[in-house]
Amino acid sequence: MKTYSVKIKPLTGFGDFIKGDTLFGHICWQLCYDPNIFGKSLDELLNDYDKNPFIVLSSAYPVVNNKIYLKRPALPLSMLFDMSEEEIVKNRKELKRRNYFAFEQPLNLLRKINYESLSFFKEQEQTRCSINRLTNTTTEPPFAPYNVGKIFFNCDLVVFAGLRDDININSFLEILSRIGKHGYGKDATVGYGKFDIISWEEIDLLNTAKSPNALYTLSPLCPDSAQTEKIYFTPFVRFGRHGDILSKSKNPFKNPVIFADEAAIVFAKAELIKPYIGKAVRNISKALPEAVTQGYSLVIKVEV
Repeated sequence: MKTYSVKIKPLTGFGDFIKGDTLFGHICWQLCYDPNIFGKSLDELLNDYDKNPFIVLSSAYPVVNNKIYLKRPALPLSMLFDMSEEEIVKNRKELKRRNYFAFEQPLNLLRKINYESLSFFKEQEQTRCSINRLTNTTTEPPFAPYNVGKIFFNCDLVVFAGLRDDININSFLEILSRIGKHGYGKDATVGYGKFDIISWEEIDLLNTAKSPNALYTLSPLCPDSAQTEKIYFTPFVRFGRHGDILSKSKNPFKNPVIFADEAAIVFAKAELIKPYIGKAVRNISKALPEAVTQGYSLVIKVEV
């Protein structure tokens, strides 16, 4: 599997943050409508997805001053800051605000990295109204005005992608470009979630630290016990729902999935050969039993 970084430019506000598992769902819908773009149908590509995924996508990360910034690892502060316990307790609030670090190769020991307070988006609220079609007005709840949160990024973003050797990078970029034109995620139908592709390059994610002993995840992960010795993570529950035409089905909602959110630190049982860990997640939908969710995550090697 080859890995790439793709820089994108947000053009509108977004209904939610770009997460690897949701972006994978968008890719699958594009393959439904253009089954030949990867040379195989979606069913063929998903047949061996449990053992040999055709694509693994990361969440999106900010690019500031031409540097990619990643989330601070989900480790105790004592494992991230070279300070005494008393100093950490005294400066706890300030240290917790240091939420990102610059992705440079090779990465330093995690305790020696310079963590920064980074704000790369603004959240706003938009007022909407539901129309009572009988009176053609907004009346009492549930037709009263309500607020919806929106996210506006003030910088470019980067997404990492792992493509199996039989998947062409240009075909993937075409699919990603189509998603950018139609919109990503929540409220794409009202004009949100649009972006352009700026550039891309191949990147070696497994050569990022001098003396690595752990893995840093780049998207929500469903850990595989056969691979994982120990893991530090922040829980993330995906209350998913189907998109496209299935969003109007009798049961558009998927079963909840508990992930280890991106920035988890995994101590693997064996040396990692592939640039990803995790597993596919099935049995998530009653409306579409064959549906699958990306429980894989691309990783970079780090030294804890």
